Amino acid sequence: RLIVPKFQRGYSWEKKHVEAFWTDVTGFQKESAVKGGPDKYFLGPIVLLQESKDVIHLLDGQQRLATATVLFSAIRDIARELKIQASGDFARDVQREMIEKSASTGYSLQMGEMDHLYFSETIQADPPTAKKPAIRSHRNIQKAKLFLTDVIRKQLAGLDPTKALTLLKELYQTVRSDLVMACIPVASERDA
Repeated sequence: RLIVPKFQRGYSWEKKHVEAFWTDVTGFQKESAVKGGPDKYFLGPIVLLQESKDVIHLLDGQQRLATATVLFSAIRDIARELKIQASGDFARDVQREMIEKSASTGYSLQMGEMDHLYFSETIQADPPTAKKPAIRSHRNIQKAKLFLTDVIRKQLAGLDPTKALTLLKELYQTVRSDLVMACIPVASERDA
């Protein structure tokens, strides 16, 4: 599990940052589809402090990983809306493979104290709970989810469920496998 330390700020990406993230992802998809295009897209470094075999503290990279989790949740929720067996199975798999760590340990990403409960209930829970955002970081999380859900729905508008599911799977695969970050391990928070 990746755990954002308590001292870290809340989710601070505003719409312009989420739009840039989306533009990077979809731009990479287009470029990689062309013969000779890139195989991977570099999202930047993350700084990690390993506490134990199962727990890693995320000292830098929270905004990118949280936004990727929000994107996975949008993919999951839209797949469920397609209402075909294959899309329901895919939604379940997205939840199990990318959002959950395991039933006993919780989610793969645990946000800091300020955002933990809101993020887990409105993004990571399946189905998510609609909750009114109480603070700025919660509003940013909500806006990120609304934006990503909206742009995906627009891309899928008018497509039959099977074709829409194919595009969702392509997007999922891009985020899951083709976006890379350089991992910088440190021995202490001070080293970060």
